[in-house]
Amino acid sequence: MGRATRTALVALVVSAAIAPYASAQQELTFSLFDRYLDSLRIQANIPGMSAAIVQNERVVWQNGFGFADVEHAVRARADTPYHISGLTEVLSAAMILEQCVETSHIALDDRVQRRAMSAPDATITIRDALTHRSSSGGFKYDPARYAALTGVVETCISQDLMPFREALFEKVFYRANMFDSVPAQNVDDASADDRVQFDAAELDRFNGVLKRLALPYRVSGNNVALNTSVGKSVNASTGAISTVLDLATFDSRLDGAFFLHRETMSAMWSKVDAMPTGLGWFVQNYNGQTLYWQFGNTPGAYSSLILKVPSRRLTLILLANSDGLSAPFPLQDGDISTSLFARTFLRLFVG
Repeated sequence: MGRATRTALVALVVSAAIAPYASAQQELTFSLFDRYLDSLRIQANIPGMSAAIVQNERVVWQNGFGFADVEHAVRARADTPYHISGLTEVLSAAMILEQCVETSHIALDDRVQRRAMSAPDATITIRDALTHRSSSGGFKYDPARYAALTGVVETCISQDLMPFREALFEKVFYRANMFDSVPAQNVDDASADDRVQFDAAELDRFNGVLKRLALPYRVSGNNVALNTSVGKSVNASTGAISTVLDLATFDSRLDGAFFLHRETMSAMWSKVDAMPTGLGWFVQNYNGQTLYWQFGNTPGAYSSLILKVPSRRLTLILLANSDGLSAPFPLQDGDISTSLFARTFLRLFVG
């Protein structure tokens, strides 16, 4: 980019909310990122997207782009709820490590079959599922295998088999004050899981959040169509609903050791064997910097990304109501730099 173009971009008025304690240089960088991000969204034909940056456990920048509801021209905002798809995995990992491993109710090398009602195969361990280790011993990103951890959560947290959606609400959302988050879109559907007993006030709040849910769109070229066939249930791999601001709260609580002991966090964010994963997260090196990240992709509906730069105490969170954040890039192979969205952030904020 030429100096004249950069200067012109910086001069544009940006509607994003920037924390009052951001430095002048940070404000310039945020302004640039804001414009680049919206340009990438438009190129990918993503109807609506929300974004937040966390630094030192505080939100330093947030914005919404495009529309949460195209037909009714409802703008996307930083507090717009979305299906977070695969980012559900990081919430599940935190629950399992805190509620099950740190309490010694389970060990990471226990077989899933021993701790849950069902398992994708007889030999898969909890560590295998968390790291996406295949049955042959290598790496293979497989959300279906990760979903087997749903039963592990249910059996280890309570002797009465606490339903996963209830555990997600009580052990993560409620404790972390994530009040714009809902454990599943069908949270009030008794036929989905009649073991769950949310009280009337909780259901009212959930329904208030769901009324603001960004609608999912299937994009093909310039054609954008509402997708009415998106699954509404939740498991350890996908299905939770949240906002970038609530996920920023989760991120801050995670970094502040609210959920996990420091030793557990270190293990969670350490590569296992030669794979690109830790426990519930991808871990990789980028220009000498260690990155922790995870993505989500609900084909033809939603996509998501969380990217942490621990040496800078910096986190990017993106949510979108099409699959355009993730589907164009081979993120399942474990390289975040294939994402144009992530690469733009890293070039501006990391170098």
